[in-house]
Amino acid sequence: MEQFIISPSSGIPIYKQLYSQIERMVLNGYFSVDQRLPSVRQVASDLDVNPMTVSKAYGLLEERGYLTRLRGKGMVVTARDDEVLQQEKLTMLDEMIKELLAQAKQMGISDDKVVQMINRNVANKQDETVGKE
Repeated sequence: MEQFIISPSSGIPIYKQLYSQIERMVLNGYFSVDQRLPSVRQVASDLDVNPMTVSKAYGLLEERGYLTRLRGKGMVVTARDDEVLQQEKLTMLDEMIKELLAQAKQMGISDDKVVQMINRNVANKQDETVGKE
């Protein structure tokens, strides 16, 4: 499945990798409301993983309200309130920031240095935007 990228050697369980990718795709609108996701068997076959792995990821996404199971039609993306969607994006981003800070700490890089680097990247991005106008 070309839209999902799985790394069996990453140390992160495959179902979590799949869950995270689909969650981001739903939050970012890659999968639209009522869009049907590929079947468990199709994803498992394309990624060469156990169907139970895909089923576990889909089940967790259903529990969190991202997907709805339609009898005979598979899993479809659930409609979400814009405010809830925005909060979920911010929650996901917060988790990504925590992970970034944890990794920086492991490398001996201070939180202040990370903030400085982020600010520099934001400024560079703004400079690029201004230069294109």
